[in-house]
Amino acid sequence: MVDRPSAVTWSRSASASTAGRLCRYVQVGFFGGLAVLVAGFVIMGVVLSVASGAYEGVAVFALLLLIGGPFSLLYLLPLLEDRTTRSAVRNWLVRAGYDRLSLSRLATSVLVGAVAIIGVIATVPKVLLAGFVVIPVGTGTVTWLLTSRGQIDPETGTVRVNGQSFTLEELAAVRAFRISAVETVVLRPSYATKTRGVTAPPSVVMPRDAYENAKPPFDAATRETESTDQQSRVERVVLVVFGVGALAGAVGATSLGLERGGDALVILLYVALLAGCFGVVFLALAVRRP
Repeated sequence: MVDRPSAVTWSRSASASTAGRLCRYVQVGFFGGLAVLVAGFVIMGVVLSVASGAYEGVAVFALLLLIGGPFSLLYLLPLLEDRTTRSAVRNWLVRAGYDRLSLSRLATSVLVGAVAIIGVIATVPKVLLAGFVVIPVGTGTVTWLLTSRGQIDPETGTVRVNGQSFTLEELAAVRAFRISAVETVVLRPSYATKTRGVTAPPSVVMPRDAYENAKPPFDAATRETESTDQQSRVERVVLVVFGVGALAGAVGATSLGLERGGDALVILLYVALLAGCFGVVFLALAVRRP
């Protein structure tokens, strides 16, 4: 009697790890602190308008509060009263792991974020603009690497990851990138696999122990597919071209910034930092092997 291969199942939330929780607190601290400061400035403006007798300012504020766009009461109240919307928001908070965070630490992170934003505005205001890119991208990447749930069933040849289903063959000849710091493996379908019009996502993230358990099904599916050496070489060449181009752009932006100085230096150094990061990532993907 032949033993049937057992299904590999995993479920992991970013908030279950220290790094994931830290990223969530940073997100809440930055955007929550920003919201608190905006609300504080608005309230202060209303109070000063009333104290000075400038009631037209209060009237404008009341009008904006009622019908002033997506954050007005006219827009928000129907959404809050809709059960489907409330349920969707609640489910998203649970999936993202915000429900596992401590309320006291959330309040502390908002307070620290507000103080930090005030300090940045008082010293280097342009850094705040970088925060709108660096914080969402940085924390979002880490939490993406730490959040995954799915199942691989070798018997039926099906894979289900984060609610999306596809066949095991669609992940054939994947390239596995092991990220030791977060105990994660990122599976990226090969160039040949993607050209077949598959329904699998561009990448699949799973815990490293789950990947080790799923290696036999992956290896079996890979043996049944055609060789993809040529396509892999093409893929590497494209990544190298993008990587070298991004690094060249970073060098050019730095040189131009040093030449112009002033505000242009800050902006161009930020552009160079982003381009350099992308260049390093492209080159790292090109040299890494499955």
